[in-house]
This record gives sequence, C-alpha cells and structure tokens, in this order.
Amino acid sequence: MMDLVIKDIISETSNIKRFILAHKSGLALPTYQPGAHIVVKLPSGLERQYSLCRLPTSGKEYEIAVLEEPNSRGGSKELHKLTVGTALQAKTPQNHFLLANPKASALLFAAGIGITPIIPMAQMLKKSGTDFQLHYSAKRAQQTAFFEALHSSTYCDKVTFYFSESERINFNRVLSGANRTWDIYVCGPANYIEAALSEARKLGWPEHKLHREFFAGPQSEILNEASRNAFQVKIASTGEVFDVEPGMTITETLEMNGIYIPTSCEEGWCGTCMTPLLEGVADHRDTFLSDSERYEGKIIMPCCSRARSDALVLDL
Repeated sequence: MMDLVIKDIISETSNIKRFILAHKSGLALPTYQPGAHIVVKLPSGLERQYSLCRLPTSGKEYEIAVLEEPNSRGGSKELHKLTVGTALQAKTPQNHFLLANPKASALLFAAGIGITPIIPMAQMLKKSGTDFQLHYSAKRAQQTAFFEALHSSTYCDKVTFYFSESERINFNRVLSGANRTWDIYVCGPANYIEAALSEARKLGWPEHKLHREFFAGPQSEILNEASRNAFQVKIASTGEVFDVEPGMTITETLEMNGIYIPTSCEEGWCGTCMTPLLEGVADHRDTFLSDSERYEGKIIMPCCSRARSDALVLDL
C-alpha cells in the first residue's frame, strides 16, 4: 500500500469532488497509462476503486473525481466528508481499460462520472497527434464534471456534449459516419455501454476494437436478484470446503472463514476480485467478463457471481 495524503479538493459540481493525492513523504508515485485506476483504502477501512483522471505530469500526484452516490455503500459519502491533509492508503495503479494503441484513431464515449478514465485517453491521443472524437453524455451542463476543463482544453474541437434534458446521444448516427477501423472506448452505466456496443456490432465493428469499463453495475440483475440456491466452494490449495448460503456472496463467505479476496465495487464491474476457477460451472452475474471469457469458464467474479453446479473449486 502507498501512504498518501489529500493535497487539494476541488468541487467540480454540487455532487462531484476532485481529489489531488500525493505521497505522504513527498516521494514520486508509480506511473500509469490512460484507463488506470487505484484502489483507495479509506479511514474507515473501506476499499473503493477510482479511475485516475489525468495523465501523469510531475509524477508526484494522482487525481481522482468522486461522485457522491445517493445509494452509496459508504465509499463516496465518506470521501466527500474528508478534508485536505487527511491520510489515505492506496494500491499501486492497475489497468483493465488500457488505451490499446495511442497511435490508433479512436471514438471515446463517456456518460456521467464515466468521463474520468476517458480524459487521460483524450490527452494521450492529442499528445500523440492521433485523430479522435470524444462524445460525452450528462444530465445537464451544471452537473457535468470537467465541463469547463474540456471546453478550454487543447482538444475542445474533438468534444461533443449531449444533455439528456435536451438531446440524447444517437449512437447509430454517430457510428454510421465513423471509420470501422477506429477503436471504440466506452465508460458509463451498463445500459449506456450496451447501447453503444450493440450499435457498433450491428454496424460491423470487430470485437477486438471494442473496449468498455462499467461505472455502476446493473443492480436489478446483480444485487437484487434472488440468490436461488446454496452451493459449496472449495479452496484448491488447502482442500477446505465452505457452504455459500442463499443471500451470501462467495467473498463474504470466505471472509467469514478467514480467507480474504480483495474487492472494490462488490457489484461485478471493476475486476478487482477476479479469481481463477478450476472446476465447476459459474453463474456469471458480473458485467466485467467478455462473452468468450464466460464461455471458457476459467474465471469468476466472486463478489457477485454464484454457481450453476453444486460446487466450485477456486485457485486460491
């Protein structure tokens, strides 16, 4: 874990704050590529994942933007109450949403706070002299994170805003006029991402050109769906077997028995808890794995997914 301190706090909107983080001892911080995130450990002990929302500059600061969610499980509410000088811990940057090729033209789509990993991508593409478009959807201008920064950026001519109170984005219209060789990067709520990628597939985009990161999983399908049956989980390294009861997740069950799997979103969209699956058939309820990864059946997100078979064997 890195020992960090909140160096500055900027209010982007009424419910979005930007946090500038630095090493507690003033040391240089590990570098990262666009799309990266850090897992922040809050004073309460909660761990939450946040995208780094600008390219590395001095090498001594990280920047995250946090939306205070009305139905938050505690992370965003706690962060919004913190003050400059508060000490935090964080894991080194990880990246499950990498800008595959800064020299390849790209279509960038973001909705709401999903803009955070997209901004470093736009900065990198501009720096590389690569053509791109950024399409950003929000409710209204007053609730749009980075609205002024994007308007005054060196790539402002590449940015198009869409506000749901006036004009929603038409993915067919945007994608129909685009080159099929361009990469597509999408970040936002599940329904926004599915709409964008579904239209791209219909228009002939190859799967390897489609990249996405979910911000807020489809809770009606993941969290609120009844957990139908109990099943067993076996730990391959020790042979221990545990019963996962209805209403309990795999990670909760294992933690109760002294086995800790790192988690962040606890809804199946961030990838933090990804665990190798050696035996058994998973009931995948995440939004992180691709269709091919689900079909292969070698990985599971134990924070939300369950079992279709009587037992699962995890490579732990």
